[in-house]
Amino acid sequence: MGEPKDYLTFDQYRDGADSLYSVSGMILFCFAKHGGDKRNLIIRNFIARSAMMLKGIFKLWEISDYQDAWIIHRALLDRLFHLHDLGVKNEFSEFDDWSFYQQFNAQNKIKSDPLFKEQAFGWVYELTDDKKSRMKSLSANPPKWRRPKAEDVAKSMNLNFLYKYGYDFASSHVHPMADDGYQDFHTITKLEPAPRFVDHISVLSNSILASSMILQEAMNLSSFRWRRVLWDYVEQIRLLLDKGSDEYATSFLKVARMSLETDLCEKVT
Repeated sequence: MGEPKDYLTFDQYRDGADSLYSVSGMILFCFAKHGGDKRNLIIRNFIARSAMMLKGIFKLWEISDYQDAWIIHRALLDRLFHLHDLGVKNEFSEFDDWSFYQQFNAQNKIKSDPLFKEQAFGWVYELTDDKKSRMKSLSANPPKWRRPKAEDVAKSMNLNFLYKYGYDFASSHVHPMADDGYQDFHTITKLEPAPRFVDHISVLSNSILASSMILQEAMNLSSFRWRRVLWDYVEQIRLLLDKGSDEYATSFLKVARMSLETDLCEKVT
């Protein structure tokens, strides 16, 4: 996990994360412009979720809510492992059917409950003919897709450390522990000496790494051919984390300029 001296400043991490968020947005516009099938739509959504989660982690860190930052970091890694597994097994369609089936059943359960059925209104509960027909078909042959195990996927990626020191470590913040709230007590009341140094700043570095990996995985799995400058940018974001290099800023400007002048990708025929 490293000593405090091994880490960059919060501002350095925040600048890198802000640029990653912006590049993710530019890539999302490429997906919107060129469209695509169900596979590309799911990949697009993974990028968007990753970008928002990264921004959320930094916002939580700024208010000293480190525990929730770790919880979102765990969820971020979960999405990395899911996306990689979907790509390896080419199960995007199965994942989409399973997701629809699970969400439909959850919504229908609320609508059928006498205590809450009067509150089940709005677009999320609206059942179009297409949705009804799809659910009827899926009910006759329920999706057999299952969520991948994070540890297994990390091992298959030769990235066990992401599971051990990211996903598994962050899991200790998801469920109640005896010392939960110790940091929060001090943050809110200032009545006790500040807790001794805990390696919370690593959640920033680790989350930038995870988000950049999701972006890289997404570009690899999409049906588009991406400009070389995007790959350079991702590589240089890693250099920021590894060596504190600010080379990524130059690539970021190139990406931003190119996104205004031409397409950042082209559809593979």
